[in-house]
Amino acid sequence: MSQSIIAAGQGGSASITPLASDRESNLLAEPPRTKYADVMRSFLLRFCVAVTIGVTCLAAVELFSYLISLHNQPNSMEPDVRAKAIQGSAREHEYWKEHAAANKVQYRAYVLWRGAPFHGSAISIDEEGLRRTVHTRCDGDNFTIWMFGDSTMWGTGAPDEETIPSLLAGNYERAGKPSCIVNYAEKGWTSTQELIALIEELKHNERKPQVVLFYDGGSEAFAAWQNRRIDVHNNYLGFKKYLEGWEEEQRAGFGYLRRTNTFRHLRALAEDLTGKHQSPQLSEAEVKMMAAAIMQNYLQNMDLIHLLATRYGFRPVFVWYPNLLVGDKQLTSAESALRKRVDKVYPGMDAIYRAAYEQCRDTSRLDLYYWADIFDATRTELYKDMAHVNAAGNQIVADRLFAVVEHSPRSGAAPNPPSPSYSRPSAHLSTQTKTPL
Repeated sequence: MSQSIIAAGQGGSASITPLASDRESNLLAEPPRTKYADVMRSFLLRFCVAVTIGVTCLAAVELFSYLISLHNQPNSMEPDVRAKAIQGSAREHEYWKEHAAANKVQYRAYVLWRGAPFHGSAISIDEEGLRRTVHTRCDGDNFTIWMFGDSTMWGTGAPDEETIPSLLAGNYERAGKPSCIVNYAEKGWTSTQELIALIEELKHNERKPQVVLFYDGGSEAFAAWQNRRIDVHNNYLGFKKYLEGWEEEQRAGFGYLRRTNTFRHLRALAEDLTGKHQSPQLSEAEVKMMAAAIMQNYLQNMDLIHLLATRYGFRPVFVWYPNLLVGDKQLTSAESALRKRVDKVYPGMDAIYRAAYEQCRDTSRLDLYYWADIFDATRTELYKDMAHVNAAGNQIVADRLFAVVEHSPRSGAAPNPPSPSYSRPSAHLSTQTKTPL
């Protein structure tokens, strides 16, 4: 007899108690109800935690890559300049306080960049991107000198009153001959950029110069070494890569990731492992070929400037300035240490510099001055880095410029001696390789 019947008989009741097997079958037939809200909350919580951890890790890697990039600046000699400024004058300290804020550029047609306006106590750059020259007098019909060059003429490391143009203007003022001296130099410029800038100024400036001075040499050699090409500006390959990829950057996509510090750091690691960041050393024959092409290009620019001089009636003066890598100056212990660092940071560059300067030394032009040796008799410390010198060095240069301009013919353009016809130099060497920015 079943349990349900027994239960009914015992209690005299007609109720029927379900069997245990019946209850189990009912439970299997009805699945448990899922609480979707709880599941969704649990998923969202875990998802948010995962995203937070992922973003935190990416931010940490990005910050780490940023700090590494600040620490590793293989193409910068600025730490050496800053270190020397610690023992420098109060004005040099003031210069380096303002340097970072003033070290900005603005785009300028044809010449690519000019210094952005900045007005400080040691560095002053006007709205046209021109560095302030102290002691200059551009009123009336004062004798006018336009000065072009790279950062050595612009005055990197020197407050306004210690730049070469300011010191030269001071020489004229003390001689009782106030002059209008304008500093048209710009950091990193090469002679072709100076030629273009001169053309623009002659076109648009009502006040024409009696003398136009070009202070060159270093940037000519550096740009050729950096890019393995002749007649290009500094960071040419970087500009080229950016402009050729500009259209792609305007499209929707993830190209912005390539600009992150993480991507750049990973790329640098890959280049270190593969050795792609290192340009192959040039052979002695290639160095000589590059040096000859550098000088050939410079002479062509000189010829074009002479044509402008004939048309506008100014006298051009061309100077190749002193450099730590050339000349026979007896180096101090600090300068010797600096020279070793230059060789480490820029391997193989000294050969290009020496060969290019030898080409200049062996070139006979009445208006071309080779000044790599003007510090040879100086035993005191002058160099702040491989090209920039302290106030004493700039004064030596300013005194020599004053002598050249004052004791040489000043009426009209200087004689233009016959020169051979030059073919356009090769755009690049056969061993051209890309160099990192």
